[in-house]
Amino acid sequence: MAPKTSSTIKGVSIPLLLEWWQQRKRLASSHSNLHATLPKNDETYLQAYYRLMEIYSVVKSGGVQTQTEAVHAFAARETHQLNQQIAAIETATDLSEQEKQQQREKLEQELNELHSANSWRLQALTDISPAEEAIVRQYLSTIERTLMPVKCA
Repeated sequence: MAPKTSSTIKGVSIPLLLEWWQQRKRLASSHSNLHATLPKNDETYLQAYYRLMEIYSVVKSGGVQTQTEAVHAFAARETHQLNQQIAAIETATDLSEQEKQQQREKLEQELNELHSANSWRLQALTDISPAEEAIVRQYLSTIERTLMPVKCA
């Protein structure tokens, strides 16, 4: 995952960013090395590219609201399932108290990890402003034509 940045995507920056990407890709192809050290100014563009790809992936999968609803629904389903498993442990007659405790701890750890992951995802979605989402939607076809060209053999 890309490093956390406070940068935002602005309409005027998308065409510049896409132009930078094409130049960078040509340079990397000519040197056969995509991992060459970036010039100092490229780091800013690279961070903006990461941000653009974050927002692009959210837009392509339905947008912030849809993704937020999906995170909540997933968390509810998984939490319900884990809580059912915890309840089943309590009534299990074939487990010792030590085994019950170990299984409860394991499931509680899973619950904690689930809540942590969902909190992280919700925060990432919250960090996308409506203006950023709108501008990426506006440039969606241009972004796809530039960054995801299909090459037929």
